[in-house]
Amino acid sequence: MKMNTGKVLRTGRIVAKDGKHLVIALDHGMIGMTKGIEDIEETVRKVTQGGADALLVNPGIAKKVASYASGKIGIVMTIPFDPSFVKLAVKLGVDAVKTTYFGSVPLSEDKYNQFSAIGLAAEEWGIPYMAEVVPVDAQGKTIYEIEEIKKAARIGAELGGDMVKTAYAGTPMEYREVVKACPVPITVMGGPKMESIADLLKMVKDSIDAGAIGGTIGRNIWQYKDPEKMTRAIVKVIHENESVEEALKILRE
Repeated sequence: MKMNTGKVLRTGRIVAKDGKHLVIALDHGMIGMTKGIEDIEETVRKVTQGGADALLVNPGIAKKVASYASGKIGIVMTIPFDPSFVKLAVKLGVDAVKTTYFGSVPLSEDKYNQFSAIGLAAEEWGIPYMAEVVPVDAQGKTIYEIEEIKKAARIGAELGGDMVKTAYAGTPMEYREVVKACPVPITVMGGPKMESIADLLKMVKDSIDAGAIGGTIGRNIWQYKDPEKMTRAIVKVIHENESVEEALKILRE
């Protein structure tokens, strides 16, 4: 089945012509004030100048940054599992919607139905759907195991996701099995703030080498001392296939 026109046009605003992207996750404000995004407009300006392809924001912030973002950077909007928010997203003019699920896989029947309802609404309204499915254990910690991530990614695709956001783990060769099992593109999450910048860049590089289309990354970018430079370094890895060493040079400039 071919993608509908609305999805084609909007996807082109969050995924570059090379089929890859860097999305800056800025939807953390729902859990309270977070260091690095106190001045959301300034953060948006920095990551846009760094070359990011899209922003991931909540509905209120989508309205706040719309004037600046228009014509410069795409917008993905985080929504609850409520199909009426898909219609709202189209009214606001954003380019994609994303739901969030951190939990056990397979899913409960209720959660399957919630995912499916968003997928159907997104198809009806012609807007891409990023399904975030991340496997976690009983303590709520992400499970960085290939088989669990593979199940999570496949579930996101099966339930209507046009792309799936999930965790990265293992080696590029191992993660290729996740990509192969998922019939839609995978964008990897940044996860918790990493201690090592080199580790972050290596994770991005390895995920691209494994076949992911890029990353949807938040605090590892905007909690860095220079978010614009960090954005630029990751963009080089994703879009220009730069090595970790070359990307680190950008941060030292």
